[in-house]
Amino acid sequence: PVGGGVDVGRSSMKKTKKKRSKKHNSDREGDKMEAKNKISEEIKKRMEKYKRGDAVKIKNVKNKRLKGEMKHTEDQILNATEQAARAEILLTQDSGHLEPEGMEKTWRFKQEDLRTEVDVRTQKKMFKINLTQFGPYCCDFSREGRYLLLGGRKGHISLMEWQKFALKTEIHVRETIKDICFLHNHTMFAVAQKKAVFIYDNSGIELHNLPNHSDPNRLAFLPYHFLLASVGRTGHLKYQDTSTGEIIAEHRTRLGECDAMVQNPHNAILCLGHKNGTVTMWSPTMSQPLIKMLCHRGPIRDLVVTPNGQYMATSGLDGQVKIWDLRSYKEMHSYYS
Repeated sequence: PVGGGVDVGRSSMKKTKKKRSKKHNSDREGDKMEAKNKISEEIKKRMEKYKRGDAVKIKNVKNKRLKGEMKHTEDQILNATEQAARAEILLTQDSGHLEPEGMEKTWRFKQEDLRTEVDVRTQKKMFKINLTQFGPYCCDFSREGRYLLLGGRKGHISLMEWQKFALKTEIHVRETIKDICFLHNHTMFAVAQKKAVFIYDNSGIELHNLPNHSDPNRLAFLPYHFLLASVGRTGHLKYQDTSTGEIIAEHRTRLGECDAMVQNPHNAILCLGHKNGTVTMWSPTMSQPLIKMLCHRGPIRDLVVTPNGQYMATSGLDGQVKIWDLRSYKEMHSYYS
């Protein structure tokens, strides 16, 4: 009887321990579920930004194989959207921006003022090169952003790996240079000289002379089409295939000399700025401009397009800088420089 009492006491103690452990586990599971629900609600809100439209309705699809493939595709899209939303939660830092106080103007801030406020890695990206002998200079970066190409108006060409400040090539062509641009990578680049376009390699050796590009002012290379485009004093826009060497298109702008050209990175359309204040957009397959916009009341000096192809900034001799929405072709902002 005594032993039996001991056994009963031990079994009751074990039961109470099991109840406590179950209660503790249930509390922990409840906390986990609550935290998971909070995270899922936050993720669902963020997923709205990354959605690619409404899901395809597969309920009425009769073909089982097609229905399975469509369901698998929708699951992949949903998983990618969720992963993008979860990755955004980990990005706790906001992008840098300037906040002026009172009457301060952001355009008055200089690189020296910003150097003390940014991290060490960003400080290393701030550098200054004094080139006063052969300027003014035009420049271009390679597609990976590692190499910097400089071309002086008086014939000086320099290729450098700017992150290491290592000079790779330096030559003098003894001729006027109007523009310069990389081709497929940093091993070749094109130079718009006084009468024609020349192509050099990264050691400074002349590879090709392109006399068909007469009196060039601006150059642009379309990396996904292997096309080198130029426009100059005659107002002719020319496209040359760098793989075959043939001129595949030549368009007459009929707007005189052109001194401003930029490529839309999103769709490879070339935007030209003309002396009468208009901007025209061209494709090699069309002999007429796709779009013609009156942007300034004077000659356009320069223009640039954002990487997503949605906005364009132009500057003219009327003293204004304007921001344009390329989806509606309307002016968004204008400033006096």
